[in-house]
Amino acid sequence: MDYYLTKRKKASRSYFYVNFTDPDDPRKVRLSTSVELLRKKCGDKSTMPVTRAKEAYTIVERAITMGYVNLDREERFFIEYVQEFWDFERSEYIRRRNQKSPNSIGKDYAVTMLSTFNKNAVPHLSIRLKVHEVNALHIEKVVDELLDEGRLSNSTIQRVVQSMSVPLKEATRKKMIAHNPMDGVEPLTSTNRERGIYSIHELVQVMDHLYLKGTVGVTEARLVRGPGKTLVEKEYSVRTDLKPYLAVALASYTGMRAGEIRALSTEQIQIVDKEHGIVTVDRAFNDYAGIKSTKGKKTRRVPLPRHLCEELFAEAARNPHEGSTMIFWTEASPDNPISSNYILNHFYKALKAIGISEEERVERNIDFHSLRHTFNSSLRGRINEKMLRSVVGHESVEMTDRYSHDTDEELIEVGKTVLSIFSNGNTTS
Repeated sequence: MDYYLTKRKKASRSYFYVNFTDPDDPRKVRLSTSVELLRKKCGDKSTMPVTRAKEAYTIVERAITMGYVNLDREERFFIEYVQEFWDFERSEYIRRRNQKSPNSIGKDYAVTMLSTFNKNAVPHLSIRLKVHEVNALHIEKVVDELLDEGRLSNSTIQRVVQSMSVPLKEATRKKMIAHNPMDGVEPLTSTNRERGIYSIHELVQVMDHLYLKGTVGVTEARLVRGPGKTLVEKEYSVRTDLKPYLAVALASYTGMRAGEIRALSTEQIQIVDKEHGIVTVDRAFNDYAGIKSTKGKKTRRVPLPRHLCEELFAEAARNPHEGSTMIFWTEASPDNPISSNYILNHFYKALKAIGISEEERVERNIDFHSLRHTFNSSLRGRINEKMLRSVVGHESVEMTDRYSHDTDEELIEVGKTVLSIFSNGNTTS
């Protein structure tokens, strides 16, 4: 059995590592492990550092003699290992994690990680690279080449690294590899670009446009093929349903997330008085996982103007599927709501209709989620921080435990504040 010793510096001192090479190719390391770990396996409970090479060789030979060095372990290709690791249906890791802590890893998260790895990491990895051969240079090669391409932000590249680091951590824990190669990877910093917000006047204009589009119709310009294979704008009369309007209104008046809006059913809405209602936000919809708990798995209650509550009930009454209470329904399926793209498509067209071009939208970094940020920013300073965190769902665990029962009266006061914010311009209703 061929091997050689190396020293690795960790924290305040250096450690001896033994590297067992492949009999068929001495350049390849089949197994790399700490000499002090081998000493422990041999039954030596000493905590004194191994500082001399002669002592290290003695420990290695003893471990080989006692059968603690196994080079005939299963060898797996790294790409296949990571792909199976993030495969929600096949992953032993995900199955065990969800058994020990139910719903700790959702299908949507697993699908995102798998897609991120396949799309961004796989093109930069050798298909013959085995799990035990992975080192920091392989990971940094992926990072460096993605940085050189310049198409991904640092935060996105961090997710690419995460798609590999979690499987490698598990491989280390299960002794598939002797040490985690991520320990030597240089960290990547990212500065998240601040998301923009809308003015209240812009929100009122967007809601008015979408309401008209869902009732009497509006005129929109589309690109069509013109003379000589050119593209020209042609105006069309377009009428939709009220779902895009209702989705934008919910996000604007309550700060609800898109997935929470799509999952909304009538049993979550309670009429409180002639002006206000309360929505219990306890679920969200994801394209992969279906109905699931909200982000952070917390239930919260948010106020909503009564006229919007009644419009939501009216939309649910048009649901063609018997027994369904879903508000953002689609004729194609009794179980799935309208797609997020349907909402976004009409939302972005409404932005264009009120004078916000696609170029300006990108420059301002505003999108559908910016409605939630606008809600948060508009309320800050107008209501106490505890109530704001409760309504938007940003509480710490300690705050959730302390303030778990906001009264209807407190929520109505928040609702009155929201109505006053929008009082400079009224949406058509």
